Amino acid sequence: MTFSEIKGFLVSPETSTVKDALYYLLDQRTYDEDIVKLVAKFLTNPDKGIRDLAIDCLMTLPGEFKQTASQEIVHLIASQNIVLRNIVAEILTKYGDVCYDYLKPYLSHPNGEIRQFALDIWGNIGSQKDWVLVQNLLNDEDKNVVVSAIIALGNMRQIEVVNDLIVKFKADEEYIPFVLNALGKIGSESAKDFVLSLLNTETDQFIQFTAIDALSNFPVDSDFVDFLLEKLPNVPKQIQPYFLKVICNIGKRYCPGKRLPEHLREIARAALKEEELEIRQSALMALGKTYQPADIEFLVFELNRFEDSTTETIITNLMHSEDYNLISCFVEKIALQKDASDVFNFIFEVLFKGWEKFPRENRLNFMKSFLSLVDNFSEMVLTDYCDRFSRYDSNLFTDAFRKSYSELNFEGKSKLKEVGLRYGLL
Repeated sequence: MTFSEIKGFLVSPETSTVKDALYYLLDQRTYDEDIVKLVAKFLTNPDKGIRDLAIDCLMTLPGEFKQTASQEIVHLIASQNIVLRNIVAEILTKYGDVCYDYLKPYLSHPNGEIRQFALDIWGNIGSQKDWVLVQNLLNDEDKNVVVSAIIALGNMRQIEVVNDLIVKFKADEEYIPFVLNALGKIGSESAKDFVLSLLNTETDQFIQFTAIDALSNFPVDSDFVDFLLEKLPNVPKQIQPYFLKVICNIGKRYCPGKRLPEHLREIARAALKEEELEIRQSALMALGKTYQPADIEFLVFELNRFEDSTTETIITNLMHSEDYNLISCFVEKIALQKDASDVFNFIFEVLFKGWEKFPRENRLNFMKSFLSLVDNFSEMVLTDYCDRFSRYDSNLFTDAFRKSYSELNFEGKSKLKEVGLRYGLL
């Protein structure tokens, strides 16, 4: 279609004809400024189908027409229709800083809600263009505008405003989480020093938690992770699990091979008792792939939560361990629990999923450890478990049985003998 034909379709009184033109524009992206202005008007059309097509056209508009579209639709951010306002905000955010000249007047709008909305759009774009105007809005009479200004300056990563943000941090506790998050995004040395100072001076738990979260936004290196690890034992005990989580998240991104120093291992074990899953996952990450005897109690505690992700991590690491005694200790610790059968049923699902990938000696040791504890299981449970072992790895089960049978005392042998007879192993 020619430009003239497209415009003729767009002004048609027939809904279907207008939709045909919009579908054509979506497909061919054939625009001039007049066509863009016509499409922009459809954002308020009573027909939802036309509105949706117009939105799609504006969202995919060629770059050279984004200024024209911005000029045509920006007034809608002052609409009483919140859905329409959000749609326009999404379109303008996608356009980036080409919309700024038309958005700028709304940053000084007499209505605080509209100022805030315009500022949210500009903040999401994150351009540093005319950042001083946003800085001035830190002194706006409307607190919501101030919050949006803080967020916007963080997204702009504007180093020059760090001191202004610190002033706002001290001015009103409502601003605290937003300031800390903004400082984390800015990431300058002065921002980092201020956030770290809070871990030494603040007693308010909320501020400590927020400061710890802000640390995860800073660009860091391996030395910074070491610095945080040095601080870990000195922060209040109740904060340590959250601090550990942040350190692990930072370490995963910037130095994945770093190991937790031995003297901090107890903090990671204690974090496995926390309710928040992400903290417990971080604790397992901190403990690493090589477990120690002192870890077993805490690992078994975690298994009793029946959480798939942590169970897979524990079983995989344990079954690749070079310390065979750890597996025996692990199996025994579970077997002595009241609900041992429930835990074994759960971990067996994970265990047998990766069974062939585990070293043969570890698989053998797991079976032996289990069979040596036969007196702790009912006949029905024992039969069920031995059926699984026999089905998944019959030859290894035979070896494990014979070694266990030869090592058991007389009392244990009687029950194990029944197993041997049942499977033709004696």
